[in-house]
Amino acid sequence: MKFNDLIKNYYGVMIASVILIGLYLFHKDSFFLIIWAYGLGLYLITKLPIPKKILKVISICLWICFVAFTFLFYYSNHHYERGPMFDTGDVVCQYDDRGPCAEQYIEDPRYLDIPWWAKLFKTSAGELLWFATLFAAGITSTASKDNKQEE
Repeated sequence: MKFNDLIKNYYGVMIASVILIGLYLFHKDSFFLIIWAYGLGLYLITKLPIPKKILKVISICLWICFVAFTFLFYYSNHHYERGPMFDTGDVVCQYDDRGPCAEQYIEDPRYLDIPWWAKLFKTSAGELLWFATLFAAGITSTASKDNKQEE
């Protein structure tokens, strides 16, 4: 494969990689590297000729993780103590800003005496993990059913 073909075929991946790595270096936040690795992994799963059996195993594992995360999400939010609620300063209105408006509060679980995983699932990081697992499981399920993959 020539260099020009490489750039022509993978310019989107290269541009996204440069942007995300640049954001990591600029903000010193590993979130951008995690997003880059996640996106690159999903891209490789959908583009590489991975056998259907391996994709099916990956898909099953991701769906099991999704169900486990759903259970942990529910359990941590309903069976552990609640942290103090803090005002975010935002006013949230219902019905396209016509309905009743109220201030938005969020829970701060940092100082609770609960396991670390429960603290994770009480924050927005737990929601992000839950949605990322759902998205990855859906993509690998679709890729494992693709007829172009080799047996």
